[in-house]
Amino acid sequence: MTIRRAVRRAIRRALRRLGGPLHGDQAGQVTLEWALVLAAIALPLLYVFTLCLKIVVAQYRMMTFMNSMPFP
Repeated sequence: MTIRRAVRRAIRRALRRLGGPLHGDQAGQVTLEWALVLAAIALPLLYVFTLCLKIVVAQYRMMTFMNSMPFP
C-alpha cells in the first residue's frame, strides 16, 4: 500500500507543478478556441481558394486560346 500512496503523491505533485486540470487553469482556453475556429474556417477556405484559382487559370487559358485564333 505504501508504494501506491507514494505514486499517488508523486502524481499529485506533478499535476500541481503543471497546473493541471485540478486547479481550473483556463489561461490558454481562449487562445485554443480561436485556433480551433481559425482552423475550422481557414482550412476549408484554403481548399476553396485553390479550387477557384484553378477555375480562373482554366478560364484565362481558354480566353487566350480563343483570342489567338485567326479570324475566318
